[in-house]
Amino acid sequence: VVGTPRSSLVGARGMQDATKACLGLAAAALLGSLYVLVHERRRKLKKEKRKSQSGSGANGGALTKEKLIRILGQSSAAAYQLIEQTRKMVYAKHEQTGIPLDKCVEELQQNFENAMEAVVLQVRKNHGVTEQQMTAAMVANQRDEEVQAALTTLREAMSGKPPPSPPKAATEEEQTPAARLKARRARARRQGNK
Repeated sequence: VVGTPRSSLVGARGMQDATKACLGLAAAALLGSLYVLVHERRRKLKKEKRKSQSGSGANGGALTKEKLIRILGQSSAAAYQLIEQTRKMVYAKHEQTGIPLDKCVEELQQNFENAMEAVVLQVRKNHGVTEQQMTAAMVANQRDEEVQAALTTLREAMSGKPPPSPPKAATEEEQTPAARLKARRARARRQGNK
């Protein structure tokens, strides 16, 4: 532009650049805010969906007798493993420190109780059931011999008696696909080592 001082052109161009930068920042902030709002909404919907699914369960909140027995069996095995682990810790502490066994047991008792609650909770969580569903299923099946046997096994496991071993699948067809694959890989490794 003729007759315009050079400094005013630089100032106008700088002003345009600053305006573009501000508009760019404003657009980025707007996009960021929109992203956060959408993400928050999705997270809330997911949380509500999980809550409604866990509250109602797959079959309206009812827990089948078979699933109850399976959960009780897994709880028994997990409880017994925890007891054995705790026993080893008590003896190790007794050996290392010379503290009497009963004092070692007292010191580890609170941690053990918390761990036992966590173990049972985790088994229930793995099966997607609540404590209320378990209680309702136990009440509904309180006269069933299999359920009573599973409850007795759990009580005994919590007292330190090993639970019975689950029956092994007799043939490969009765095994789960994962178990069949594991067995095939083990055979292949054994054959490869010969």
